[in-house]
Amino acid sequence: MDKLTKFGEHFNELMFYKNVTPEKLAETIGVNESTVYRWKNNKSNLSMTNLIKLANYFNCSLDFLLGRNNEILTYIPKSPMLFSKRLREIMKEYNISSYKLRKISRYDGKYFQKWDRGADPLAQTLIELADIFDCSIDYLIGRED
Repeated sequence: MDKLTKFGEHFNELMFYKNVTPEKLAETIGVNESTVYRWKNNKSNLSMTNLIKLANYFNCSLDFLLGRNNEILTYIPKSPMLFSKRLREIMKEYNISSYKLRKISRYDGKYFQKWDRGADPLAQTLIELADIFDCSIDYLIGRED
């Protein structure tokens, strides 16, 4: 099952509660209108940067937005750090080497190299890594302690 199936549902629910149009949301967070429509229809995998923009706009956790939990809570996050740096902290905290992480996930050295250069992981990647570490996505990227 696609781990992003609930994103569209939660995204549409948040837009309804906030009474925001796709046009207004696109303008506010700096994306194309067509991008917002793809999100509404669950037709696009999101980058970490856009996920953070959405979660900040709606004051919710990334875990709610991505359907990993069903509680809408007012959420005031910390500013996240560079993903590769945070991932190394998490790996150290959980005592998982990069070799071991590569063995238990599909993420080989090329992913780590891209993240080291500042590339954003996609939503699916964040969900999978949070599942591996058994933590929230917000914790994984450093938005919460």
